[in-house]
Formats: sequence, structure tokens, C-alpha cells
Amino acid sequence: MIQIMNLSNPAPENDVVRLEILTAEHKPTVLATEVAESMWEWMPVMPTGTSLEAYMDHSLDLKGTDSFYPFYVVDKATGEFAGLAAFERVSRTHRRLEIGFVWHPENYRGTAVVPATQLALLERAQEARFRRISYFVPERNERAIRSFTKIGAQREGLIRNYMRTAGGSWANMVVLSLVGEEIKAAISVLRDRVRALQLA
Repeated sequence: MIQIMNLSNPAPENDVVRLEILTAEHKPTVLATEVAESMWEWMPVMPTGTSLEAYMDHSLDLKGTDSFYPFYVVDKATGEFAGLAAFERVSRTHRRLEIGFVWHPENYRGTAVVPATQLALLERAQEARFRRISYFVPERNERAIRSFTKIGAQREGLIRNYMRTAGGSWANMVVLSLVGEEIKAAISVLRDRVRALQLA
């Protein structure tokens, strides 16, 4: 039985992925992937620097708070590293959170791992009684915006010059959200998508 408002224990999972809370032991595996190349375009500048290692250290430091839960995604079929994701800006008082820092290795894109990761996150948020799920996506990341729109996330607006990326550019951020029954509907869409990809 999952306790009310418990976001990381036990690990969110389904039959495709398991989302382990990020630890220092995961660093060597993550640092050996091509995520470092992707971060220059989409990752924000961290107070600790602009390297992937700085991102990892910052995430591990924030993990000790109750507003940030970084996850290391495991492909259950192979046991291999399959991505990163996080619950961030968690407000238990207002039952809202953001899903961010989502990244998957190139070989997993287009597979069931990607929607299964979102499914595990949304199911845990719903089980923990959160009522608003937000996505802040760089305006230029059209693929991510389309992906979240397809599961029913509503576009709420554009925040200009909201974030400086690791590469030095300034990003406008598109705000999307799922609220109330939209979360349940998105879970249903993702379950269907995971099943379809598993059968493909």
C-alpha cells in the first residue's frame, strides 16, 4: 500500500520501467552517456556550474529536500539505464508538482520506455493525491510539447526569457498542465500507448 503523498518509496514502476531515486552510485553510468550533449540545449544552468557532473551534484543536493525527487530510469527488461526524470517544485499544501529533467538515451526514443516513464510518474502523482501536474518546456523543444499535448496536457501560456540553458542561450518556456480528471485521462492514454508499442 502506497502511503498518501509518498512520491519515491516504493520506487514508481510498471512492467516496463522502474524509477529509482537518483544516488551518487548512479553518477558513473549517467556521466558515460550522451546526456551531456543534450543538456547544452535543454538543461538549465545550475548554481554549481554548467557540466553534467554539476547537474548531478545539484540534483543530489536538492534530493534532501521535500520539493525535488530526481529519478534514474531502469529498463526492466535489460536492467540498463534508460533515462532521467524528476518531480520538482513539489507543493504538498497545494497538491501540485512539476515533471521535468526528462531525458532518454537515443536508442530508447520511440520505444515503450518513454511513455512508460511518464505513466509511472503520473500514476504515482495521482496515487499521492496531487491535483495539478505541470510541464515547463523550452519553446524550441517542439517534440516534447507535441508529446505532452498528445496525452491531454493543456497549454497555458508562454514565459519569456525564463531560463538560461547550459549552452548560454535564453529560453522561452511553454507551460502545460494536467489538472483533476485530465490526469486520469492522460494515464489511460499512456497505458494504451505502452501496450501498443509493446505489441508493435
